[in-house]
Amino acid sequence: MFKLTLRAPSAIPLELEGITPDKVAGLSVLEVAKLPVQYGNRSEPLGEFFDVLHDPHRLADLHFAGDTRNVKHIGAGMKSGSVFVEGSVGLHAGAQMSGGSLILDAGAADWLGAEMRGGSIEVRGAAGDQVGAAYRGSRRGMTGGTIHVRGSAGDELGLLMRRGSIVVEGACGEFAGASMIAGTLVLLADVGERCGAGMKRGTILTTREPLLPPSFRFSCDYKPSFLPLYLRHLRGMGVNFPPAFGVGTVRCFRGDLLTGGNGEVLVGR
Repeated sequence: MFKLTLRAPSAIPLELEGITPDKVAGLSVLEVAKLPVQYGNRSEPLGEFFDVLHDPHRLADLHFAGDTRNVKHIGAGMKSGSVFVEGSVGLHAGAQMSGGSLILDAGAADWLGAEMRGGSIEVRGAAGDQVGAAYRGSRRGMTGGTIHVRGSAGDELGLLMRRGSIVVEGACGEFAGASMIAGTLVLLADVGERCGAGMKRGTILTTREPLLPPSFRFSCDYKPSFLPLYLRHLRGMGVNFPPAFGVGTVRCFRGDLLTGGNGEVLVGR
């Protein structure tokens, strides 16, 4: 519907919290250009930084172009509609969104999808730390929706995750799934140390055995009945799996025993 092209990159971050498809629906180009954004310590109209073009033939309700690496909160809090970003984005993209679709054609900085409640996020590059995580001091991270990272991800992936699913095709950093309450992580490459530390429930599905804390214990080898159906669903999302993944048995590790031991790490062979 609207294409927003950043005229020039800025050393001072731009914060676009509140600029979402449901917010701009029914507005004119002039009205969109007048919406407030945060520039440093002051509020400025969106049109001071972005060229706003109405294009009813675009596939996304909001299409961002230009060097947006220092633009924060793109898609944050969105409830419906679609957002497409051509380049990399700054902090808090898709944070606390409850619906809609956010597609990032490059990479994302930290706190992608933080405390997300619904909808879907696809990152076609790498993501930073705290993907789908809880903010500091909060008791719950992601509580719904899906995040698909085609590249790598940083530390504390899914911290305090409550529901939903996160898929990372590349390597991820330390403390993946730390303090998980529920939900699913799918990790398809190398995993950093202390994976699952403090997890209470939930499932971490990996293609190789991670470096688990000593408070995890091997449980058994088995064939989960849900796995073929779940993998079929993920393939429908375009997730790239190793050819033999999920065909045979998986190794099941239980933990974290320090917090009840009801979480599971399933290692595909």
